[in-house]
Amino acid sequence: MGKQSIWKRIKPANVMVAVLTVVAVAYLIVQCVNSMQSNIETTPAVYVTMDESISAEGWFVRDETVAEGTSSNSVKHIVSNGEKVQDAAALAIVYEDESIMEASRRMEEIDNELSLLNSAVQSVDNYTNDNTKLDQQITREMQQLAVRVDDGMLSDAYETAAELRKLALRRNASSLDVASIKSQIVALKNEKKQLTGQASGRSNTISAPASGYFSEVVDGYEEILTPEKVRTMQPETFKQLTEQKVTAPTGKLGKVVSGFTWDFATVLSEENAARLSVGQKVTLKFSQISANADAEVVAINSSKESGEALVVFQSQIMNGELVSIRQQKVDIVVATHSGLRVPVSAITMNDKGETGVLILTGNTARFKYIDEKNSYKGEQYYIVPKGTTYKYLLMNDEIVIHPSGSNNLKVISS
Repeated sequence: MGKQSIWKRIKPANVMVAVLTVVAVAYLIVQCVNSMQSNIETTPAVYVTMDESISAEGWFVRDETVAEGTSSNSVKHIVSNGEKVQDAAALAIVYEDESIMEASRRMEEIDNELSLLNSAVQSVDNYTNDNTKLDQQITREMQQLAVRVDDGMLSDAYETAAELRKLALRRNASSLDVASIKSQIVALKNEKKQLTGQASGRSNTISAPASGYFSEVVDGYEEILTPEKVRTMQPETFKQLTEQKVTAPTGKLGKVVSGFTWDFATVLSEENAARLSVGQKVTLKFSQISANADAEVVAINSSKESGEALVVFQSQIMNGELVSIRQQKVDIVVATHSGLRVPVSAITMNDKGETGVLILTGNTARFKYIDEKNSYKGEQYYIVPKGTTYKYLLMNDEIVIHPSGSNNLKVISS
């Protein structure tokens, strides 16, 4: 009877207010917990590969032979910049004046036209209506042409294009006017004969002075910076030579980079030079060159006076892109490290003096060990090995970036 009277005196509205009050308090508690947790900055443990490198600026040093001759409007280059050449091979033809060069250019055009027209006549003589086979050949040649253009094989691409034109003529041989074609052939032969007499003896050929890669750029350092000289230089001498004003010679066609290796020389601080040794293999990553180059340290010339060292690398990776560049910024990759990336600020110690990080799970932080002995420390990040057990750092663990500012977290041991 007493209990019933008590419940009767509590109004339903009051019960509702009490329930809402409990819910509100619970909500505020949850929000406070979430607020404390949201202030804790974390980052996932991701697997990365990081280069340990030295940034510098250096100079390409090569065995270079200047090609005598002239570079003017009356010169026709036979090889392109960066193209491989043989000793004594023709590099360019120098004409007496532009009119003779124009006559020579026209003779080349006539030769191409004659080749095409003779192929047309031959196509009529050998006409076949097997167009399906011809279409297949044309498709193959088009694919071959695309591949050679993509690979930069321009000479081969020209040959493929010529073959493609011949196949196209054979495909349309039934509609060709043979009499008109033969008349054009006679006219072109007469024009070529006249031009040949006009240009005869009024040009000379410039040949390659050595085998190697041709470069149109002559900068004046060809005899100043040679591998033989630079490998024995002190850093002061090298800096003096590269800082002086050098005037490029005029009237030169270009140069040939002899052999198929090159050196790269740079002045480093003693601290950075100490990270290298003669015979060490490195990777050179240049700022303006698309491909990286594997190289070997061939000389380290230290100077106690300046506290610097001239370091010389040699690479056997040669291509057309490398023959003309002289000065370049570089990252010298001395080692590559792979593992889990951990911010330096996240490293902490437990009460036993062991090194590790805090991992956030809900509002609880768990201490996890890292293998500090086998870790690499960069300026901003550690690269640490992946853990093999739950006690060590694992991939995708949420690392607390600033553990010293997370005193409100409950920390438990792994």
